[in-house]
Amino acid sequence: MSRLRVGILTTGFPRFEGDLFGTFVLELARELAGSGAAVEVLAPHEGGVATRETFGAVAVCRFRYFWPAKRQAVAYGGGIPTNLRTRWAARLQVPFFLLGFWWSAFKLVRRAQVVHCHWTITGLVGLLATRLWRRPLVLSVRGSDIHLVDEGLLAVLHRRIYGRMDAVVAVSEDIGAKLAACGVAPEKIKVVPNGVDSRFQPGDREEARRQLDLPEGDFIALFVGLLVPVKGLDVLVDAVAGLPGDKPLCVLVGEGPEQPELERIAAYRGIADRLCFVGRRPSDEIPLWMTAADALVLPSYSEGRPNVVLEAQACALPVVATRVGGTPELVEDRVTGLLVDSGDAEGLGEALGRLRADASLRTALGRAGRTQAESMTWAASAEKMVAIYSDLAEAA
Repeated sequence: MSRLRVGILTTGFPRFEGDLFGTFVLELARELAGSGAAVEVLAPHEGGVATRETFGAVAVCRFRYFWPAKRQAVAYGGGIPTNLRTRWAARLQVPFFLLGFWWSAFKLVRRAQVVHCHWTITGLVGLLATRLWRRPLVLSVRGSDIHLVDEGLLAVLHRRIYGRMDAVVAVSEDIGAKLAACGVAPEKIKVVPNGVDSRFQPGDREEARRQLDLPEGDFIALFVGLLVPVKGLDVLVDAVAGLPGDKPLCVLVGEGPEQPELERIAAYRGIADRLCFVGRRPSDEIPLWMTAADALVLPSYSEGRPNVVLEAQACALPVVATRVGGTPELVEDRVTGLLVDSGDAEGLGEALGRLRADASLRTALGRAGRTQAESMTWAASAEKMVAIYSDLAEAA
């Protein structure tokens, strides 16, 4: 049997070893390559980053779309949706971005048997790139995509893209149901959850705190992700401010445009000393932060199926999260974590206060989460994707 050739189109991919951007795309690509597939990834370029390199057996090409390269503004940073809302340069560069993406994808398609697109806008590029060389198209849809299907012209565009795909992969049952509701044929919808990297394991909390120079006696709530409005961090600040007595220390790992405003609100609420912004950290350092924390907090207004929750559970770290998207598929309330309504600062504060006061509850929730996470591997996800690719390639 000939080696399966997979072309991956994505708008987000790690720019260097340890980068958090699009790590789930890299993890899947690595497992696909490990299973014997020839994998080539196409992603946007950023100034100072190589245009061609390899991550293990995964070949990576990054397309330039604006000169000088350091002025490229559409991708990375706070993510494309945030960049388009907040940066006029990003909006001006969209035509160049799409043209550069299409031309590079057009060349990649010739070498692939199957093309896998991550995020809906990439599906549009894939459709245009395969008009001459017909290839099966697979589209992975995430929370940031599916929430746009109710918004005017974007809804029409998204539905048309979904309808033209050979398979549409949902990362959660919730997204799969939403795809069906917006008219995607049931036989095209495949639910393939993300896996979790084996680096995420329970560890020595005291040693982790020593390495990170964190106070030993404090209850530490950890957030990991982009500092953007959809993550609900304004609610987290209100929740911490509203707690009676000693406040938890909230450590925020990540970067984004919301940081100045969050710092301003924290100062106004008198808790500036309880919020610790540590910025972007290498991906291989994240397990250490999770080992050092007492709870992961994810107060998002919307989510797909957040991998950060699965990673925390693999570290036996209890989770406090909102009932949005596919999060309840990972967090069973009072079994593997605590769930609250989005936007409910009081409920979020009560959940954090409950964990702060009850070490045995933290241990029980962490152990249950760890047991659940052990079966969710990238190898399992890759196996399901290979089956989808192979069926489509044989039918083409």
